[in-house]
Amino acid sequence: MRSRGSLYAAMKPALHALGWLAFGLYGRWARNPQPRLPLPRNAISKILVIRLDLLGDVVFSIPAIEALAGAFPIARVDALVLPYTAPILRRVDAVGVLDELDINRFRRPRGWLHVGDLIRLVRALRSRHYDLAVGLSGIMGGVFAALSGARLRVGYAAETYRGCYNVPIPGRRYETAQHEVDYCLDLVRALVPPVEVDVPTDPIQRTRETSFGSGRVPRIPVSPANARPLAIAPYAVLVPGASNGAAKRWPAPHWSVLGDRLKRVWGLDVVISGSATERPLAESVARGMGSPSDVLAGGSSIDELIDLLARAVLVVSGDTGPLHVAAAVGTPCVGIYGPTDPTNTGPLSSEARVVRLGLSCSPCYDLRSPAECKLPDRSIACMWGLDPNRVFEAVREVLGPPAPGRAIGSEAGRL
Repeated sequence: MRSRGSLYAAMKPALHALGWLAFGLYGRWARNPQPRLPLPRNAISKILVIRLDLLGDVVFSIPAIEALAGAFPIARVDALVLPYTAPILRRVDAVGVLDELDINRFRRPRGWLHVGDLIRLVRALRSRHYDLAVGLSGIMGGVFAALSGARLRVGYAAETYRGCYNVPIPGRRYETAQHEVDYCLDLVRALVPPVEVDVPTDPIQRTRETSFGSGRVPRIPVSPANARPLAIAPYAVLVPGASNGAAKRWPAPHWSVLGDRLKRVWGLDVVISGSATERPLAESVARGMGSPSDVLAGGSSIDELIDLLARAVLVVSGDTGPLHVAAAVGTPCVGIYGPTDPTNTGPLSSEARVVRLGLSCSPCYDLRSPAECKLPDRSIACMWGLDPNRVFEAVREVLGPPAPGRAIGSEAGRL
């Protein structure tokens, strides 16, 4: 008997063939006129942004959402996201109506018992009569742009079925070496040229022209009440897990060594965070430490995670959502990279550092499958070979020397 995953994999080619046929016919039937670009700034009043992806992807979408709000000043910008990422965009003033859909449940046969939720969502989207839909989610971005009934549908042509977009933009994600934020912003730049803005003081911002008065660096607002209260002991957050591929995970023993050193050198309490499925990994890191730590993996909502990261003195993580949330709330952070390319998904903050070995086989992640090691022995050499000393030096760069009385010099040569 086939497992649910293998059944979906077997059906996937047929489903894609059906998608090409259905949306190809839709594109011919709809025959919406292709507009002249750039679009008039006052001709758009309702916009839908589709981002049915992971936490970090939604963070990287914030500048494009804010750019759309700036480019079309009379427009309301709505968004369609996964339920667990919605708390991110609830904090973004530029977002109007926020719709949620767990699209991943429909990968399982039992998920289709909830087809009524899908039908109700599509009806709600179509009832709003969007002027513009912007797809940022590959195939699903195009599918829901078409299902929304928006008059203008824009996205990268090579990422979805022909016919979904009537304003197709050539290219696809990772086709050129650029950051995910720019991948999103380039769609907005294709619709309307950027207005003049002041040159940002942040060197990360300055690396590329910003657009429409919003910055290139994602920012997540945090209320003053949640910004590092003085009544609690200073702490660092370690995020040893990573979604979408085991090769993105630095080994648990290395995390334990780093956690002990943060306590010994800076006197920081250590909090180990992650999802519920990552709790065994977090507990393994905690068991390997000589000093006590708090394991919060699986015990925090996304809103609580945002506040936890905002209060922290430091966040150390692999290339996963909490790293990018930490950068967006302004917390100093260190990203540990192996199979993924920081050129595409590095943390965008002047208080962030990236550590990687840069082996000839790395980066190897290409969006087509989860980030798993492609070496014959599956050794994940790009992560196992990354010594904790390298990560510690990056931490020292963002935190500076410890307080007087803590002998950082005596720690320089040992772990």
